[in-house]
Amino acid sequence: MSEPPHAQQPTPARAEIASVEWLFEPFWSGDRIIISIADGAVIVTDAQGQPDAELSDVGELVRAAVLAERAIVDGVWTAQPFLAELPEADRRAFVAVDLLELDGESLLDVPLQERRRLLASVVDERVQVRVSPAVKQPIDGWLLGWRAAGFTHYLAKHQNSRYRPGERTDDWLKIDLHVSSSSGFVARLAGSRERVRRIRD
Repeated sequence: MSEPPHAQQPTPARAEIASVEWLFEPFWSGDRIIISIADGAVIVTDAQGQPDAELSDVGELVRAAVLAERAIVDGVWTAQPFLAELPEADRRAFVAVDLLELDGESLLDVPLQERRRLLASVVDERVQVRVSPAVKQPIDGWLLGWRAAGFTHYLAKHQNSRYRPGERTDDWLKIDLHVSSSSGFVARLAGSRERVRRIRD
């Protein structure tokens, strides 16, 4: 890539997804940033592709954790909500959510499931550099755990989705966590009258 890409964005949705073709992960609030690593140099850009000098130290943390000379990693600099008993500064970590380039090869047209496999293989996780979990159905237990840990939303991403820089896509959905006493977990946007999108195999 000649320039750091803009981040792909999820579409806020009210949805119930029972398909095994989707991956689910918690939605990490914080600073969405893209880390570009090339031969020891690091560039940190925000979701719009603009340089973010304030988070240059985060770039160095990620560079030290990435097992490749060249890579572009999409992620969030966040205060991990499940460590709420600690001061915010002690909860800070970069959570990697996607891999856009590896060893000079663009991964934008590679299916998400394969990008996620490569991401897990190239990031040496440590206290301040993590890889976001991505799980398949059944997810009720995961949703319960994420909600209890302080997450307010989760993401549903089609496992074959490609990465479209700067676009908002229906292949990625941002869903509010809500428990329904009658039917288990459903996804609901607060105050929304939008119909529920039901996705099945």
